[in-house]
Amino acid sequence: MTTPHDPDDAARRRALAAILFLLVLVLGGVWLAGALRREAAREDCLASGRRDCAVLPR
Repeated sequence: MTTPHDPDDAARRRALAAILFLLVLVLGGVWLAGALRREAAREDCLASGRRDCAVLPR
């Protein structure tokens, strides 16, 4: 026998998919902000005339 389709089950799956999508979006934003911060620090170093900007201390 097959069980009847539960509409709440589909709603739960959609909610879980939305939560996972938002989590990936937030993590991507955090990574992008860090990458932009590092690149800005490197550009500031180069603009000041230094040549040893490959590895900047944090």
